[in-house]
Amino acid sequence: MKAKYLITILLSSFGLYSCKTLQPLAPAASTASIPNIIQPVSNIEVPVTADLKSYFVQAENSVPNKYADNQQPCQGLRYSYTFTRTPFTITGANNIVNLKFIGSYGFTASYCAKCATLLSSGPQCVTPVISAQCGVGEPLRRMEISYQSTINVMPDYHLRSKTILYPAPNPLDRCNVFLGNIDVTDRLISYLNQPLNDLGKQVDAKIAAYNIKPMIEELWKSIAGEFKIPGVGYLYVNPQAVRLSNFNLSGTLLNFSVGLSAKPVVTTTSVSQPAKPLPDLSTYVPAKGFNVYLDLVENYEHLTSMINHEVTGQKIPAAGKVFIVDSTKVYGLGTKVAIKINFSGSNNGVIYLVGTPTYDAVKHELSFPDLSFDLQTRAWMLKAANWMFNGKITDVIRQKAIYNFTRFIADNKIRLQNQLSRNLGNNVHSDVTVQDMDIRAIFPTAEKLIVRTLLDGQVKVKVVM
Repeated sequence: MKAKYLITILLSSFGLYSCKTLQPLAPAASTASIPNIIQPVSNIEVPVTADLKSYFVQAENSVPNKYADNQQPCQGLRYSYTFTRTPFTITGANNIVNLKFIGSYGFTASYCAKCATLLSSGPQCVTPVISAQCGVGEPLRRMEISYQSTINVMPDYHLRSKTILYPAPNPLDRCNVFLGNIDVTDRLISYLNQPLNDLGKQVDAKIAAYNIKPMIEELWKSIAGEFKIPGVGYLYVNPQAVRLSNFNLSGTLLNFSVGLSAKPVVTTTSVSQPAKPLPDLSTYVPAKGFNVYLDLVENYEHLTSMINHEVTGQKIPAAGKVFIVDSTKVYGLGTKVAIKINFSGSNNGVIYLVGTPTYDAVKHELSFPDLSFDLQTRAWMLKAANWMFNGKITDVIRQKAIYNFTRFIADNKIRLQNQLSRNLGNNVHSDVTVQDMDIRAIFPTAEKLIVRTLLDGQVKVKVVM
């Protein structure tokens, strides 16, 4: 009889204890595949500076800097001149180079209006000979010579220039000598046209030898390589097309932009991919920057810490009783997030809330608007603590369980910007500016949150040849 009474007391005590303590099973995780990233076409702008001074110097050195001629016909103008020039001064704007030098000249001239053959002595001037000289026995006279060279790029990556005398030679201190209605200075300029035009042709020949393809190929290979991004994986830029902007000259410096179109690929493991061969030049369109999807990782510890900071110690009255939050733990279920809550108060134990991550792109906030009791938790509540099956508890947790990603975005923008700005080898350095980072989707895997972001920015690569 005593034994039966003792068993009754023990069973009653267990029943009372089970009504006080809730320990439902944890919600089961489900598997959900993360959609593959389809990358948009990105554009990379590569400013390039090339110094053409050596090519102009080569053109100068290929022709004389001093000219002289002596023509003594019997009839008409007889002359002898010397002409020396200074080196080029070079200015430029857009794709036009202006070359200029000063020529110094002097001449002697005479004029015979009529010649005739007299007996056996040959042709003789039969009119008075008029003679003059300028820049001889006195300072040489000066003349300004200017060229205009228009530079473009050919499909085979060679440069092409068209160099002409422009404007016409300008005597700075003219020799005002007229012999038989002939302006000797103008005649001298006509004599100089051929050697001066030869100098322009040499400029064109030297510029045509300038091949930018090796530089573009080196740049293509550098960009086409694989880059490790710590905490993310491997970025393969995957360039598709190349184009060149119009040229802009500043002195002897030729400035232009190489535009690369690319379809980046981001992988979690290194995948060796051979670079595509350098294609022909395509039509230049100013780059609008790059757009790259990247999956970043946020661990649940941050989210757990934030929610604990907001709700730990929170007392929630419901149906005349009290629910006290002792601690929480957040983890993923595949498509949803679970919040494990250790609680005390009128009852104690563990409950589980389950919700779908929802991201507010304006506020940069992650919330769980459908956060509610898990099915196993509901079943236990109906049996042991029906009073807890109350909207107040879920409302409070739902309002507090909001995670702001502003710091996450700011930190990762700086981190990625620093990691992607690097020496690409062969004196090619990338300068990346991440202008914006948008969170497009959040996938709650079991161990971590996968945060799919779209980066918007600019890539510039300074190359000096």
